[in-house]
Amino acid sequence: MTEALLDYAVSDIRLAMDGAIDTMLEHVAVTCARRFGRADRHTREEVDSVAHLFDIDELCIVDRAGIVIASNDPDSLGVDMNKKEATQPFAALTNGTTKVVTQPFRSHAYSKSRRKYLGVPFPGGDGYVQVGMDEARMPKMINTQLSFLFDAEMGDTVCYLCADMETGSLVSAYLEGCETPTLEEIGFDASDVSDPNVTFEQTLFGDKAFCRSCVFGGHRFIMVVPSAEFYGTRDVLMVVMTILLALVLGAFVVLLLRISNDARRIKAFYAAEDAARAKDMVIAKTIQTSALPVPLAANPCFRLAASMTPAREVGGDFYDFFMLDATHLAFLVADVSGKGVTAALYMMTAKTVIKDALLATRDIAAAFTEANRELCRNNSANMFLTAWGGVLDLETGVVAFVNAGHNPPAKVGKSVEWLADKSGTVMAFMDCVKYTPRLAHLAPGDVLFLYTDGVTEAMDRKGELFGEERLAATLAAVSSSSPDTVCGVVRVAVAAFADGAPAVDDLTVLAVQYVRQSERFVRSFPPTQEGICQASAYLDECLKEQPPGAQSSLHIILDEIASNIVKHSGASGFEVDVEFTEAPAGVRLVFVDDGVPYDPLSHADPDTKLPAAERPIGGLGIMMVKKMADSISYERARNRNFLTVFKKAERGKGSSIS
Repeated sequence: MTEALLDYAVSDIRLAMDGAIDTMLEHVAVTCARRFGRADRHTREEVDSVAHLFDIDELCIVDRAGIVIASNDPDSLGVDMNKKEATQPFAALTNGTTKVVTQPFRSHAYSKSRRKYLGVPFPGGDGYVQVGMDEARMPKMINTQLSFLFDAEMGDTVCYLCADMETGSLVSAYLEGCETPTLEEIGFDASDVSDPNVTFEQTLFGDKAFCRSCVFGGHRFIMVVPSAEFYGTRDVLMVVMTILLALVLGAFVVLLLRISNDARRIKAFYAAEDAARAKDMVIAKTIQTSALPVPLAANPCFRLAASMTPAREVGGDFYDFFMLDATHLAFLVADVSGKGVTAALYMMTAKTVIKDALLATRDIAAAFTEANRELCRNNSANMFLTAWGGVLDLETGVVAFVNAGHNPPAKVGKSVEWLADKSGTVMAFMDCVKYTPRLAHLAPGDVLFLYTDGVTEAMDRKGELFGEERLAATLAAVSSSSPDTVCGVVRVAVAAFADGAPAVDDLTVLAVQYVRQSERFVRSFPPTQEGICQASAYLDECLKEQPPGAQSSLHIILDEIASNIVKHSGASGFEVDVEFTEAPAGVRLVFVDDGVPYDPLSHADPDTKLPAAERPIGGLGIMMVKKMADSISYERARNRNFLTVFKKAERGKGSSIS
């Protein structure tokens, strides 16, 4: 019996550690695969920066043929993974037969270290990402995120001890009275006890115990069964004999033993529950963090901000955003039912399934319908999720969206408007659901604000909910602000309302602002008087939809600057860019020429109080331009002069310029 318990304990330690490491490495590998997108060549510096970001020792990108085409380890670059016996199993990642390949710690080919490897494929079998972690990192993991794995008991029989190999200091212990800091001080003799298959007896804390010892990741793990437990059968017989001799006294003894045993079992139960709870929270938070999308490249057509603030109880909130193509932005917020590791893992699955469906269909309703069927097919945990997803057309401002049982988002513009169209069924509940697309229109500057119930269901100390009414008032106060500001103000408002009351759910927010791309017209002209006339006519064409009064000041500005270029720069020609802007509304004129370097803003304006005969020649024209413009700037770049003049639209007259 004792041997079987210790065998199980040794196996449990290794399985728990390997499982935790595999979980971490898999999420790192999946995140790296999404970051790189496909098996392309990258510089060592690029790969090394990603490896450093995720705190892993080796990161390799392997192409479809099994060749390492990018790595932070120069010795790995160019290696044919299919020809090495140790790396041949990873070939399965390119033929679609498996989604992850993992290996135990093994000797590294080019150093004395031992390293564990895990790989995941790129989409379509286009090679794979392999990540590696040195065994030397294990002490750090044990002492931080994974220490909970050893703070547990197996029932009320087997106890674990864990100590640092170098110092002998205890990391965790659940033996009664364990207050000493080192193995030596509790009586443990470490000589010749490294074989995990050999049971030995030692005196710990003054009592004899049967032990097994194994070394893993720079730590010694000791599984302990007190000798008193081994001889428990003999004690039971003595109790039975006592009961036969004195029934009343025996019954009293049985009662005391039962109370003591129940108390011990209750203690063990809650200790195990706490350990499991801590394990769930750490892993779930790690999964949630690794699932967050990387920021998108700057785009003049939209601005976006998002954040997730985990509660003490980790749930399954997530958000995502990505470009479907050059003119369509996809974004979503979702909340998986349940909490802990199960919810977090299901969240990762749901996020991947929805994104893959959107990239394949380019249609939000079709994508949600297909993703729902897939999630129903693979839902052994009987979970579900609410989700709101949209696709913004960057050319028109139209958002096609689907609401699968989620909180309605708010459109924040001149007023706050809820997109409270009838929502569809939650996802992963029924596989026959067909989602219907809805449409919303964003004007330039409008912000669409998405959130989870961690916002509206946040409670204060009295148990009152934050609610949609407070959220609407908060959004109305920042109606003309950027997405970063909107998200930040909502988070602050919720925190102030809670006033220190603990959060009961994750708080996730996402805001996207539509910024219509400005109209821009560019044309070149010869450095002649005829060229100036052509430029003036070109400006008339650009301003044909503007009121007549809007053209006068812009024509004066153009005539003055174009004349200076033609008469004084020696340029081979000049270019005029006319750009209509939205924020702020107005017209921007950019004059470009390849003449001699000249900054008209570097000279002081002429003193108009002096008589004309005493004033230096020149300068009046550019002074007049500066007075008429709202801003003016000069730059010399690429052997060209760039003079930019901006004129705002007059307030109260729409887009008119005067």
